[in-house]
Amino acid sequence: MSAASYDDYELGDRVYCLAWIGQPFDVVAKDDERRVIGIETPPRWPTFGQVDVFPETMFLLTHEKWDHLWYWPDRAGEQYLAVFERFLGRHRVGDVVAGYDVPDGLLTTLGGMKAELDPQRTMMFRIQAIDAGRGQVRVHPVVAVGTNGDPIYSRTDGIADDAWRRAGPTVPLRVEMRLYRWCITFGAFVLNWEDL
Repeated sequence: MSAASYDDYELGDRVYCLAWIGQPFDVVAKDDERRVIGIETPPRWPTFGQVDVFPETMFLLTHEKWDHLWYWPDRAGEQYLAVFERFLGRHRVGDVVAGYDVPDGLLTTLGGMKAELDPQRTMMFRIQAIDAGRGQVRVHPVVAVGTNGDPIYSRTDGIADDAWRRAGPTVPLRVEMRLYRWCITFGAFVLNWEDL
């Protein structure tokens, strides 16, 4: 499945919107000049007023039902498996990887979204196991100790991977969407932050 464009939708089409997973909508208006699609909930559903979908947010629409979410392209046009496989290609068991607390956000402008990576909201993880067949990566949090004895929780130049010590249980990472982009996460921390 690839991202659909304005021309792939007609008046009366039943569509689904990533902003309201599981909620069907009907295409009720099309503005060819501005390339804006108006969607509205069908009869007998709790009613939203008409919602306009602009060219910059067209990735939110699909003809697919919500249960096909895993195949839904994100705002960059990638399916979750492509993002996951790229993460696996960059990392090996034993690697120490930074994760950033990337809050869910809204469109900062109609042109896109912005993730600010704050070094104060970083956590480090060691990859313990990779099972590509099952699509699972297991990690545990790690911490290093500075020369003054203080704990170091974020990536700092000069600290080798083997200097990081286990600081929590081993758990599987999850795949979810943040800022309408597929993410590999440990709780609130995004480990594939380069993709944002």
